[in-house]
Parts: sequence; C-alpha cells; structure tokens
Amino acid sequence: MNPYVTNPDKIPVTDQYADSPCYDRYFPRPDDFHVDQQHVGSQSKASLQYWASVLSLCNDSVRIYPADDHGRDVFALGSVIVKSSHLHETADGQPTEIDYSYADANEVAAVGIAKSVLKDVKVPEVYFAGKINHRQVLVQERLPGIGLNVAWPYLSRSQREDFKRQARELLRQLHTIKPTDGRRARCHVVQDPNILTNGRINPLEGEILFSTGNVDPDLSFMHNDFTESNCIVDNDKIIGLVDWEMAGFIGWKTGGEIHRRIRIPQREHFANANISEETLRDLTFWNDLYDNGMPEH
Repeated sequence: MNPYVTNPDKIPVTDQYADSPCYDRYFPRPDDFHVDQQHVGSQSKASLQYWASVLSLCNDSVRIYPADDHGRDVFALGSVIVKSSHLHETADGQPTEIDYSYADANEVAAVGIAKSVLKDVKVPEVYFAGKINHRQVLVQERLPGIGLNVAWPYLSRSQREDFKRQARELLRQLHTIKPTDGRRARCHVVQDPNILTNGRINPLEGEILFSTGNVDPDLSFMHNDFTESNCIVDNDKIIGLVDWEMAGFIGWKTGGEIHRRIRIPQREHFANANISEETLRDLTFWNDLYDNGMPEH
C-alpha cells in the first residue's frame, strides 16, 4: 500500500486506523470547513460568538483524540484542529480541566519562532486561543498529509532511516535558535508559573527540565515533543511539524533525555511482553533520535 494515502475512500479495511480515517490523516476537500478570516486572532465580542459557533460543530463524530477528565479532546473539523474540553462534564458547574492558557500561549510563540528557520517544513497557523464558556480553546490549521506514526507500518527500513535523518536535520535547524531576551535558565518560551503543580507535565519531566543538577549551558530552542505522530509526511518527506506547546529553550541534551525517558517507549517497558526482537526494535526505533548529529553550541 502507498504509505501516504489520505483519501478516506482509499484506505483499506485492514489499515490499523480504518475505523477512524481522520486520525492523523487529512485529505482536503472543497467543501471542508474553513475559518472566517475576519475572526482570526480576534477576541472581540463578535469573534468570541463566532468561535463558540465553531466549537458547537465539534462533537463525537469529529473527535480524533479523546482526553481524560482533566485534559482536552482534539477534533478534526475540516481544515482546522480544535482542542477543547467542552464535551466533558463539570464539577459544580465549573470546568475541571488543567489550565492550558500558558500552553496555548507557548504554542503561539513557539510557532512564530520556528517559522524563522523551518523554511521547507510547515507549522500550523493558530487561529484562536482563548476562553469560551470558561474553558481554554485552541483552534489551529490542520496540515494536509499523514502522521508518520500512521504511515509507519507501510514504510521500508530505508524509508524509516531517512525520516530519522530528516528529523535530525530539523532538530539541528531549531538548535540554531538561541534566547535573545537574556534568560539564563531552561524554560518554555512562555513560562507557566504553576507548571510543576498543575498536571501539565510529568513530574520526571519537571525534574529533568528544572533540576539544579542540570548544568548543561545549552539553552537552544527545541520542539520537545518530536514524536512520529507530530511529524506530517508525504512522498518520503517531512512536510509539517505540529504540537508546539512543550517547545522551549532547553538545549539538545535535555531535549534528548526527555525524549528517551518520557516521549518514546523504552525497551524495559516490554520486559514482560511476548514480542519478537524485530518488533521490539520497531517499537523503539525513534528512541535514538537525539543520539547522533548534535551540533556545537
């Protein structure tokens, strides 16, 4: 099968995601939903009413990532991706979600930074980030193509190796970006004062990022969630990179440690699983993404 098929009508029934054809696949159609450009970036009364109407279109039929009680679901609504918890129940009339306002502000800022160096790889435009009915909502561009994780089963070993090579080159491009505002400690682009206590990140990630024992002087810009699912691909090329909410000035080594220990499955996770060595190598193939090609500071 062609690994890069996105047209739902051409996805075989044997595909792992055949029952959810919009999962990390986007085949644009003329009648897709598109945002009204006059409301992009606006928080006026009229615009908030417009974005509330967009949110009302996000139901189970377009939900591609269900979240837990305190998280946000992800919806694929035509040409946009929407992150919201509006389908979740409230406690005493109040939403129970984590505060994602800093995450969304970080996404907006990080995307702007990444555009300065990623000339041949697209990052999504953010159309709206703000509160609707007391819940933090993000609306952003949906990039055409297929997630590398979905294409993965159909790729040859050499294709997988080449995607890893491309990913490392993108990491090196991002690594050329240094802080310009005098910051001297590892941090996200937009700092969340409650990030160690509000549940947004794994406690281990907080320790890796902010421990006083981490004395690496490298504070270069990193995506910090460079998993296969965040790489949009087509015709053997990475054409898009999404999900920038964790990006920051954290450096190559720190980004690599978070990647290996938190983002990607480790061999020890499968110690009691009855799987072949070939399958194990496949499951952990992306682990060593940061292990080669680290540039000089």
